[in-house]
Amino acid sequence: MIASSGPRSVLHLTDYGAPYEGNFIASLRALERLLAEQGTGMTYVFPRRAADRDWVKAMMREKDNVRCIENDGFFAYARQIRRLLRESGAEVLHAHFIHFSEKLAALYACRTCGRRVRTVLHLHNHIELPKNALRHLPHRLYFRAVSRFVCCSRSVAEHLIADGVPRERVTVAENAIAFARLDTFDPGVRAALHLPQNTKLALMFGYNYEVKGVDLAVEAVRLLRERTGAPVSLAVVLSSRLDEVRRRICAQLSVSSLPDWVLLLPPREDVASYYHMADVFLSPSRQEGFCYALVEAAYCRTPVLASAIDAQRDLALPQSAFFPPCDPAALSAALERVLSEPDPPFFKDALEETGRAVTDAYSLAHWARTVADAYNAIL
Repeated sequence: MIASSGPRSVLHLTDYGAPYEGNFIASLRALERLLAEQGTGMTYVFPRRAADRDWVKAMMREKDNVRCIENDGFFAYARQIRRLLRESGAEVLHAHFIHFSEKLAALYACRTCGRRVRTVLHLHNHIELPKNALRHLPHRLYFRAVSRFVCCSRSVAEHLIADGVPRERVTVAENAIAFARLDTFDPGVRAALHLPQNTKLALMFGYNYEVKGVDLAVEAVRLLRERTGAPVSLAVVLSSRLDEVRRRICAQLSVSSLPDWVLLLPPREDVASYYHMADVFLSPSRQEGFCYALVEAAYCRTPVLASAIDAQRDLALPQSAFFPPCDPAALSAALERVLSEPDPPFFKDALEETGRAVTDAYSLAHWARTVADAYNAIL
C-alpha cells in the first residue's frame, strides 16, 4: 500500500520525443492520476524537439503541467531545470533517457535550487559504464548522489547492483503496457502488403541492426526458405535508420536491392494492426532492458519467439518462446516449428493463457504503485 504522505510534487525530466505517446507516456499518465489522489503534483519535461510532435501539442493544450526545454549547454540547461523545480515545488526529480552530461546538470540544478530535492534515475535499459578507471569515476560519484534507482527489469537491476549500487537503493518496476490501445486495429493491413498467397509473415522491430538482431532474423528466414522452400517473409518495422538497415541487409545477403521476401515498414500508432497481421513476432535481440513489443504481441495472441537473454527470459512468456541468443539456425528451427502448427484448440488455448498472463503482470496501475512507493521510500 502507498503511504498516506508523499512528495508535494514530482518533476519528470525526459529526453523523450518519439512519434507517438506509447507506453511510456501512458505509464506517466497513470502515475500522475495516482499521485493526484494522494495530493502530489507532477510536471512533464520534454526536449525542445518534442514540441513539434502532435501528441505533445495535444498534451500542452490539455494540461498546464507540460514543458519543453532546450539543451543548449550545461549551465543553460541546469538553469531551466532549476527554474522548473522552483515553479513546481518539486521535491523529487525523476530522470528518464537523459545523457550523462544532462544528469550532471540536473543534479547541479537540484543542489542549487534553494531546498532539498531527491533524485530518481530511471533505467529503461542496461547501463554500460566506461571501462577506463578515470572515466568510470564520475559515474560512480554521480551514483552516490542518486536517491533511488528505478529499473525496468530484474536483469537491469542485477547489472546495476553488480556495478556497486546498494540493493536497498534499487527498485524494480517492470514496464507497463497500455493494453487498451491494442484493442483497436485495422484488419486490412496485411492485404495492403500484397504478399504472395500462402505466405507466412514474421514481424520484428529493428531500428538498431545489431542490438535488435535484424541480421539474425534475416539469416534465420533465409535458412528456412532455403531448407524448406516455404514462402516466408520478414517484415521489419523501423522508426528511423531505414536507409542504413536496407543497405546492411543488402550487404549481408550480397544483393544490390532488397529481396521481395524482406519488407521495411514505417511505424504505426495503431501498432496492434501489425501484430494481428503477423503469423509470428520475433525479438532476436542481443540486449534488451525490457521488450515492450514481446508483451504487446502476446497480448494480441500472436505467437512470439525471443532470444533467451536475461531481460526477455524474465518475461511472463512460455519457455517454448525462447531460443539460444545469437543463433540464427536455432531461430530458423523455432520459426519452422511455430509456422507449421496446425492451429488445434490447445495451440489457441496456449496463446490465450499467455495473453492473460501478460495482462496481469504488466498493468499500468501496478507500475504506478511501484514507482509511487519508491518516492515514499526516499522521503
